[in-house]
Amino acid sequence: MVWLIAKREFKVRTLSKASLISSLILLVLAVGGALIAKPFLVADGEPAVVQVDSSAAELVPYLDAVAGGEDAAFEFVVADVATPEDPEDLGEVSGVITGSATEPELFLPERHDALALAVAEASQAAAFDASIVSLGGDPADVAATLAESTPTVTVVGDEPTEFEESEFLAAVVVVIMLFFVLIQSASVIMMGVVEEKSSRVVEILLSTVRPGTLLGGKVLGVGLYAIVQAAAMVLPILFGAWYLEILARYDIDVQTLLVNFSVWFVLGFSIFTVLFGGLAALVSRQEDLGAVTTPMMFLMMIPLYLAIYLVPLSPEGTATRVLTQVPFFAPFMVPMRTAFGSIETWEIVLAVVLCLVSIPVLVWVAGRVYSRAVLNTGGRMKLGEALRG
Repeated sequence: MVWLIAKREFKVRTLSKASLISSLILLVLAVGGALIAKPFLVADGEPAVVQVDSSAAELVPYLDAVAGGEDAAFEFVVADVATPEDPEDLGEVSGVITGSATEPELFLPERHDALALAVAEASQAAAFDASIVSLGGDPADVAATLAESTPTVTVVGDEPTEFEESEFLAAVVVVIMLFFVLIQSASVIMMGVVEEKSSRVVEILLSTVRPGTLLGGKVLGVGLYAIVQAAAMVLPILFGAWYLEILARYDIDVQTLLVNFSVWFVLGFSIFTVLFGGLAALVSRQEDLGAVTTPMMFLMMIPLYLAIYLVPLSPEGTATRVLTQVPFFAPFMVPMRTAFGSIETWEIVLAVVLCLVSIPVLVWVAGRVYSRAVLNTGGRMKLGEALRG
């Protein structure tokens, strides 16, 4: 019976016109935005060609070293070139280098500080090696000696926490998306409960099923719907991040990101949405939902703000550690602390266990409130009255 109710809820919510339109709009915005933005945000990757006269060919290895090798923004090509006298003589190249390796001349169609700096550093390196050779030395031995001449660094005290900006940004995305998905799911289930109660449909349903079964089916159906909505939100965003090369640029581990989101989505949904569904039965009109939803919204917004602002300031503080183990805070705190590398494995395991232990308790509370308040049509019922009734 629970599965039949869940299937009905899932089909009604997923195939509704509003759900389909919102998912389509999000898909168009994410994918279309990425397609439009790529030419402006992502370079074509083709290095600028710089011609080097054969008289300065010895400078090319130094230029390649300074420019950064294969990922360089410049490609230095040796050719017999004449000294350009006007911009048309440069053709399609970004610059021309003539003269000698130690005294090069750079000709540019327009000012280019990065290329000028690269040529200056390369010529200085070439002059340095030439001086070593003139003194009877070996430039390779000198370079090896310089490379080995590095200080030994010893940190006296606690080692600073390793922080990766990309992981932090990914964690912020996870908790914000988690918040919006939970808010959306909670709103759907609360509106459904009140709608059935105000239309008296719930009285017909309760003639064949128990209140706990009805609530369980609604929560399960909305949960499946929330998974579809989460996928409709996450997949286009991941596509946009991949297409714009954000994932590769910031070295974001997508697999870990998805696992992190999935685990805490399931736990957060089980903790919050069940309570939202049970407490929604306390009122009989959509207009009265604000009195019930406001405290619950604060119960979700406070952990979100603390995760975003408290964790960066004090990732290993006592308050942060304690709140990590509170089931209502854990879905937001754990991903953020993981991004800072400031959480131990046993803390994550303990947070998951405490969440799993709290879920049956919250289900019992929500089921008790729902079963005693769902048939009450005489106005708003107080929570204490529903628990005692």
